[in-house]
Amino acid sequence: AVVSTQSTGISAILMEPFPEDSTFHEALKDGTILCRVMNVICPGSIKKVNTSKMAFKIMENTNFFLTAGVEQLGIPKSELFQTVDLYEGTNMTQVLWGLTAVARYARRKNKDLPALGPDLSARNERNFDEATLNKGQSIVGMQAGGFKGANQEGMTFGRPRAL
Repeated sequence: AVVSTQSTGISAILMEPFPEDSTFHEALKDGTILCRVMNVICPGSIKKVNTSKMAFKIMENTNFFLTAGVEQLGIPKSELFQTVDLYEGTNMTQVLWGLTAVARYARRKNKDLPALGPDLSARNERNFDEATLNKGQSIVGMQAGGFKGANQEGMTFGRPRAL
């Protein structure tokens, strides 16, 4: 389901069908689709897309995509995948999570892009005055226990232990 959502989102961004004659990994492995997607999201962010089938050039395309994600969209590196994850197909789960992160951060920049999951939350700082903060000190939380909270009275599991 996640792969289907990602391929649908990529198709919507590029305004063309996702390659159906290959697997998700095979379609993205050379990095050209990823570079095209990034250039739609952030025009001109990837100057040169390699069309060579040499391993180094293929991995360079993926690296261009990841670098643009960090520099242009502000995605933390921890939310992305490593080039080798996609190239070798060893960690496609992380690739999917990375593409979802790109979609989240891209929607922050352009709300017209398709949503491939939840949007990033906006910062919502709260500043309480000292009186409000002090009121919280006098309230006993339910985790502290008390006579009105839930307890384990009457709970039994299985047979009682015979001593």
